Amino acid sequence: MVNAPIKREIKRILKRAAPGLASRLRAWAAPDVAAPVVVQSEGMDALRAAIRATQRRFDETHPVTEESVTRIAQNSSLIVVGVAPFPNVAMLIDALVAERIVLREMVIVDATAEEPRLVAIRDHRAAWSRRLPLTHFVVVPYSRQELRFADALEQGFQIAQERYVWVAGRDLVPMDRCFEYLFKALATSDSRATVLCHTANPGGQLQSAEVPADTLDAVAREKILRAERFDLLDAHMDDRDGGLSTHPLIEPLRSFRQGIFGGPRALLVDEMGQLLDPRFITNIAVADLSLRLGKHSIPMVRTSAAAAWSMREEPTDAVAPWEAIHDWRWLLDKRSGSCDDPGRVEIVCPFHRGDVVLATQVAGYAASLGIRVRMHVAAPLVSWAKDFAPDLEIEPVPVQVASAEETYPLLLASYRYVAQRTDASPRLARCHPTRGLSETGQNLVEYMLEEVGLPVDTVLPNIKPSTTEEHRRVAAEIVRPFGQEVIFVHPLGGWSLKSLPAHILAEFAKHVRDAGFKLIQIGGADDMPVDFCDGAILQNFMPAQWREILALGHALAGVDSWTSHFGAILDIPQISLYGSTHPKHVNTKRFFAEQSSPSLILGPIVNCSPCNSLTCVAFRERNFCTGYAIDSDALNSFLTAIRVPVGP
Repeated sequence: MVNAPIKREIKRILKRAAPGLASRLRAWAAPDVAAPVVVQSEGMDALRAAIRATQRRFDETHPVTEESVTRIAQNSSLIVVGVAPFPNVAMLIDALVAERIVLREMVIVDATAEEPRLVAIRDHRAAWSRRLPLTHFVVVPYSRQELRFADALEQGFQIAQERYVWVAGRDLVPMDRCFEYLFKALATSDSRATVLCHTANPGGQLQSAEVPADTLDAVAREKILRAERFDLLDAHMDDRDGGLSTHPLIEPLRSFRQGIFGGPRALLVDEMGQLLDPRFITNIAVADLSLRLGKHSIPMVRTSAAAAWSMREEPTDAVAPWEAIHDWRWLLDKRSGSCDDPGRVEIVCPFHRGDVVLATQVAGYAASLGIRVRMHVAAPLVSWAKDFAPDLEIEPVPVQVASAEETYPLLLASYRYVAQRTDASPRLARCHPTRGLSETGQNLVEYMLEEVGLPVDTVLPNIKPSTTEEHRRVAAEIVRPFGQEVIFVHPLGGWSLKSLPAHILAEFAKHVRDAGFKLIQIGGADDMPVDFCDGAILQNFMPAQWREILALGHALAGVDSWTSHFGAILDIPQISLYGSTHPKHVNTKRFFAEQSSPSLILGPIVNCSPCNSLTCVAFRERNFCTGYAIDSDALNSFLTAIRVPVGP
C-alpha cells in the first residue's frame, strides 16, 4: 500500500490537509537517501583482501561461538556523532545489515544546524529503523552552537543504556564484518578489555594507533607552544610494510588515538562517571581517554581482523588548526601538571565593540558567581572593556580591531595566541560562533552564556560603566546646542549592508521631526556625517562618556551595532532597525534584568534575512539591504509615548 503511487487528487488533498505529509510518506517508503559511499582504490582493495585473510586466521586460532557474538551485540550501544550524520550512519547501518549484527541500541548525537531541531533526521531515522527493526534508535539533539567532539560524545555516552558501549565517532566507516570481530576479540578477553579496530585512510594505508612516546615529552610541548598548525602526528602512519599481516591477531596497546572502539561501560568511565574530558574540543579527547585507561592498567587490545576507514585525511577532526593545538597542549599539560589553573575560563573576544560589550556583561556576571574568568580582547580595546568592568582580569591580544573582511583570520590568530599562552587554561570560551547563529536559531548572548557554562536563559544584571561629574559636565556641553528634544541615531554598521539606507533614514527622520524631536547622529571619529540628521556627535568617547551623553536624549535609535547592546545595558528607550541581520539572533534587550524603558524593534521585511553577508545576495548591484522598513504606526506610537521631559 505504501509503495503504491499517490494519485494526483490525493496529493492535492494531502497538501491542503497536512503540508509536507506527502513528501514524508514518500521518504518513509523509499530507501535511505544518504546512499553509502564506496571507496575504490588499489590500496583499499588490497586492504579488504587482507582483512578477509586475517579473519580466517582469527577464526582458526580463536574460535568464538555465534551465541557469544549475539550476546555481546544484544547488550551493546553504538554512539555516532556529527554535524549532519546521515552518510556515516547510513554506511554503519549497511555494514551491520551485511554482517547480520543486531545491536540493542544506536545513539546518534545530531548537531545538524536547523530550526526547529531534529527535522532533517526524522525521515532518515524511519528508514534506518526499517533496515534494523530490532535496534533501538535514540537521537540526541546536540544543542550547543559549536560542535565539540568530546562534549557531543559525552552526551551520547550518558544516554547509552547498555552494558557494552562502542564509539564510531564522526567519520569512521566499518569494513567487512568489523563489528563481528570486535565482539569476538572482546569475547576472547572475557569482556575485560577495551577493544579497538585498525583504521585506514581513504587510500587504504593503515594509520598508527598508539600515541607515539615522542609526542608526550617536554620537547613536544615546546613545539606546540610555537606551532602555527598541528603536525605532531602528521607523519605517524603505520610503517610496517606487510600491512595487516604483520600485526598480531590480538595486539596489546599502551594507548590509541582513533578507530572504532568500545568495551564494558564500567571499564571506560572515570571516577566521575564520564567517558571523555569535556575540556577537549576535537577527537584528540580519545587519545586522552586511552592514556587514562593505560594509567589505570585497563587492558587495551587491537584486533587485525577488524578495520574501518576514515573519511578524513587529517589526523584530527579540528575545524581550524588552533583547535588541535589547544587540545594537544591540554593533553600534555594534564600529564605534566603544568597548568596552574585548569578551571579558569579564558573568554576570547578580541573584537568587535558590540561583542566585547556583551562579553563584559557575561564575564562580569560569571565572576560574581565565583567562576574564575579571564577576558582576552584586542589590545586597542582593553581600556574600552575595562571601562565596563574595571575589576575583571582583562588581557590584550596582539591584534588590531578587525574590519569585516579581516574578522575570521584575525579571530583564528587570537584563539591560537590565547591557546599558546604559557599560563593558558584549557577552558577556552569563544564569543564569535563558527556556525552562523541563523543556522541554529541561537542569540549571541545565549552563545556566550553557553561557552562559559551558564544556562542560556540566564538573566544578566546590567553592568554599566561608572561615571563622574566631569562626564556629566562634558555631556551637557556637547548636547546643549541641540536642545532637550533629542533622539540619537547610530545609522552606520560595520559595513554598508548593515547601515541604514538613505531612503529609510529620510523616512525615519521625517517621523522623528513630525513628533517634535531633533535627530542627532552619533558614532566614532571616523564616521562620516549622513544626510537627514540635525547634527552629529562623532568622537571616540569611552563608554562612560557615551553613557552620560545618551542619558540626555529621549531615545536611542540605530542598527545592529555596539550601541544597540549598549542601549539595552543602559535600559534607555530604544528603536532598533534590522536588515541583513535578524533581531532573534542579535537583539539582546531581553537578556538584561532592567526592563523599565520601552524598546521598539523594526525587523527585516525580506525572506533572505538574515543573510549575514557583506554584499546583497538578492540584488548584487545594490550596496544596501532592502530588508529595512519603517512601521509608521508602531514608530509614531513609540514617539508619542516617550514625549516626557528629560533631565538638563
